This record gives sequence, structure tokens and C-alpha cells, in this order.
Amino acid sequence: MTASSFELFRDSLSNLDKVAPRKDSQMVQSINEVLVELRNTGDITRESLARFVKVFPDTVPLIATTGGLGQEQLKNQLRFKFNTTAWLSLAKKSPSDLIDFLDTEFDVVNQLKRELTKEWTYSDVLVERHLWSKKQGASSVGRGRKIEDEVEKIAKELGLPYAMRTRFKGRANETAPCDLAIPGGMDEAQIVIGMKGFNSTGSKLTDAVVEVEKMASVRLPNQYVFAVIDGIGWLSRQSDLRRIFALWETKQIDGVYTLGHMERLREDIKNAAHRLNLL
Repeated sequence: MTASSFELFRDSLSNLDKVAPRKDSQMVQSINEVLVELRNTGDITRESLARFVKVFPDTVPLIATTGGLGQEQLKNQLRFKFNTTAWLSLAKKSPSDLIDFLDTEFDVVNQLKRELTKEWTYSDVLVERHLWSKKQGASSVGRGRKIEDEVEKIAKELGLPYAMRTRFKGRANETAPCDLAIPGGMDEAQIVIGMKGFNSTGSKLTDAVVEVEKMASVRLPNQYVFAVIDGIGWLSRQSDLRRIFALWETKQIDGVYTLGHMERLREDIKNAAHRLNLL
């Protein structure tokens, strides 16, 4: 991949939401009429669910919620898979494809069967909405940790000392945040890596860009700066993604990677470590 191939880099973004379905019952939307209609469909299968969403396309977010997806996550998943966020159109035109995807990735058929055995009240819905909104923050941390684990694994395998989630000192004694520093943080840092994984959109993506730009702006000539970016949330903020990619194109940082590029990152870290006499 060349430094000008933004489209190739964008297309290498992976889905960080492939996690086990939630174990407890959670409903983001619960309308008694919809639950009645769902129960009236009889046995819940992919086929019966596809027929159901074709007739009731506005219930797709409810069904997605049983698989652990909030509305923003649902949009990102559909964009990633179908290149559209229009679940109403998908439910009407391609209901089988839509349900097959949601069931394959998020086990919605089994989860929905379990949900429909419950008798939900409005107070239940309010409580579950509150709990689910809190869990979204925890799951986003898990997505970022997935990237951290892969990069940390490289440092360990190379036998390099490192510090996680720290700061490093650069030009004019300015400091910048980094997610991994080799061989350590602050004055010790010679190789620094920013890791930014998001499946949902929001201000955190712009904040992540600012952090990587700060790393680039304070780096010393003998310091290496790498950025690992992943998650389908970036598909909704491609201008932010381009800003990070442009730092590589203009050689303000030494490399940008997704989880699909871990072998290249490993080689780049190894080569930088050799040049710095760390290996």
C-alpha cells in the first residue's frame, strides 16, 4: 500500500463490534403493540423475522437492540455491510439479507426468543434504557483495548520495554499523549504509538485526531511516531480519518495502520528499534 492510497486504507477498517451478545435482558425500544405482533409470528426464525421486518420495517432498531446494538451502532454496521444506513429500505427490499447479517453477527434470533419470554412493563424499558446507555461507554473501552492488546503483543514479542497510556516529551520540552511509548514515557520515549479504535461516531474521533496531530507536532527528529486507527465509526467521519492519513502522506508521522496491517507495523517498529539501538 502506498502513502497516497487513502481508499485502500479506509477499506481496511475492521468491525470492532464482534463481541458476544449481552447476557442480560435489555431493550432500547419496547412498544406493546410491536411485542404482540412479534409474539404472533409464532416461532422466531430468520425466515419469519425477515417476513416480519418487511411488514414492520421500523422495528429493525428494536430487533438490533436484542443483539446488543444501539441505533448509532446499527447505522455503522449497516454502512459497513451494505453501504447504507437506511434500514427501512433494507427491510423492505432485502429483508432476508438484513436478518441473515444481524443473526450471523449478533445472534438476534436466539436473543429475541429470550426477550419475548419476558413480560415487559414501561418501567422495565426505562431501567433498561438507562443501563444500556451506561454499557455503551464500557464497550467502547473494550474496542480500544482490542487494538492496544495487538500492539502491546508486538512490543512484548520483540522484547522491547514500553509504557502504556502515557505522555512523551518532544521539541521545546512540549509533551503529548500517546498510548504506547518505547522504551518508556516522557524523556525516555523514542518510539510512540497512538491507538484509536471507534465503531460509533462522535466528538471522540475528532479528539483522537487532535491527539495524533499533537504527537506529530512535538516529535523530535529522532523520535518515531506511529498511529493505529480502526473501527467502522471512522466511515462516518472520513474527513477526520483523512487528517490522520495526511500526516503520513506528508511524513509528519512514520506510519498509519489498521488491525489488518499488524505485520507491517511489527516490521516498522523492529526497524525503528534497530536504528535507535534498542534491539
